[in-house]
Amino acid sequence: MIKISVKTKIICLIVFTIFTSNIFLGYLNYRDSESLAIDIIKEKNEEELMNISEYYFNKLIFDMEYVVNYWSESPDIIGYNKPSSTSKVVSYIPEDFEAIYEQWVGLTRSMHDITWLYYALESDGSIYVAPVDASMPLDYDARTRDWYQGTVQQAGEIFWTEPYLDAGDSGKILQTVSKAVYESGVLKGVIGVDIELEKFTEIINNLSFAKNANIFLVNQSNEVIAHNSSDIQFFTKNFIEKISQSSVTEIQEINRDKYIISWTPLSINNWKLIAITKTGFEADLREMKIRVFLIVLGTSLLSVLFAFFGSKNLLRPLNRLIIITKEVGRGNLNIRSVVRSNDEFGALSKSFNNMLEQINELMAERDQNYIKTVKALANAIEASDEYTRGHCDRVGIISKKLMKKLNLPERQRAQLEFACILHDIGKIGIPESVLNKVEKLTQEEYDLIKKHPVIGYDMIKEVEFLKESSEILLQHHERIDGKGYPYHLTDHQIRIEAKILAVADAYDAMSSFRIYRSDVLTDQEIVKELINSKGKQLDAHIVEALLELIRNNELEL
Repeated sequence: MIKISVKTKIICLIVFTIFTSNIFLGYLNYRDSESLAIDIIKEKNEEELMNISEYYFNKLIFDMEYVVNYWSESPDIIGYNKPSSTSKVVSYIPEDFEAIYEQWVGLTRSMHDITWLYYALESDGSIYVAPVDASMPLDYDARTRDWYQGTVQQAGEIFWTEPYLDAGDSGKILQTVSKAVYESGVLKGVIGVDIELEKFTEIINNLSFAKNANIFLVNQSNEVIAHNSSDIQFFTKNFIEKISQSSVTEIQEINRDKYIISWTPLSINNWKLIAITKTGFEADLREMKIRVFLIVLGTSLLSVLFAFFGSKNLLRPLNRLIIITKEVGRGNLNIRSVVRSNDEFGALSKSFNNMLEQINELMAERDQNYIKTVKALANAIEASDEYTRGHCDRVGIISKKLMKKLNLPERQRAQLEFACILHDIGKIGIPESVLNKVEKLTQEEYDLIKKHPVIGYDMIKEVEFLKESSEILLQHHERIDGKGYPYHLTDHQIRIEAKILAVADAYDAMSSFRIYRSDVLTDQEIVKELINSKGKQLDAHIVEALLELIRNNELEL
């Protein structure tokens, strides 16, 4: 598991808090700006629609319907009867209708939105058109036309047609506003006004003050009647075909561009007036995102610096305690924390020092009890083997000197000290006749001797404070080259305490009396044997430490 310091946690917490706060505030600012920009476009769209709808379309509708209403109820029209001697009227005006015709021509000239004003007769399908359209076909019968039939079905109500192609040669797309003429309940004909479809486009172009808005006039089938867009196919496919009848404003995104769509219904045949505006503020918002990012980055860096230097000063007492704690963990129980403040850290340091004092007292008492116990076990060894008397003590002294030379931690020293005293305790399980035999041991007897590390290990391994010591004595006859016993361990598999014990044991064996040897080796012979054993039987580094002790006469036992 990765260790994370308190200092790092404080820095991370401060940075995270500032970073998330800035991100949140930046996001809110961004969203508010985007929302405000969208609201402005929505408002402009709605103003645009209202401007076109209220100011002109409703006025146009009112004017056209007023004209139709006026003439459909005019006594001159209601009372007019075409003489039977007059041929069917299509592309001319008879004399008896010229007075009305002159008024109509003047009306079409003053009201530019009217293309034609006409009266179609029910009697023979004649049509009186002002101004006269000479391109009208002579067989034209108004009664067969959709606008005429639709008007009659309205039974006296005004009728608006869908756009259609002019019957003459003008090629114009027209829309008719018409109303039936009755006399005493009898249908006399239909008064109609034609409006060119281009008039609607002119209205949109002339009255659209927000030039970036695309305005569309669509019928109930969402077919475009008039518009000011340069890309009608794009808007028709992506927006207009999907619009419902109700008045609403919504946002759509196409190819990462946002569009505001607003529409409102008209009173003509469920038509709709639609405004579609590309937001166009993406670049500004991207720039705002960059600014927000830079602000967040800058404040985060400042917060890192503040947190780093602030926490460094704040946590200095804690860092000192951590260093001291590590020293205690290495076995140095004599170290103490220096109290320099009266805050919580100062109180913690005092408590820590008091705890170490109590631990030292307990450790001293425990060690005395341990030593008494181990001495008792050691006495049992000496009772069965004459040569071991004093051997364990000497091995312990040599090991202590080596431990000091090698700077072995305090905890390992204590465990090795116990192991030195008890390293031959397993010989209790070996017959005295074998231990004290003067003659050369048989192979069977030697194999029996080699069992003493395992026997000793099994004897003390369950004792809690001797658990590690049992591991040391189990390995003290292993060799660096793997030819030792009981498990043929090699260099890195052997504990350093066992290597020290092996060197001390070998030295004492060569420098003291043995029942199987008549004389003690000289210092020169011991040194030679030790050198020869380096890297084979004994650890070379530890042998060098022992040789240095010998050269400095530090092994006086």
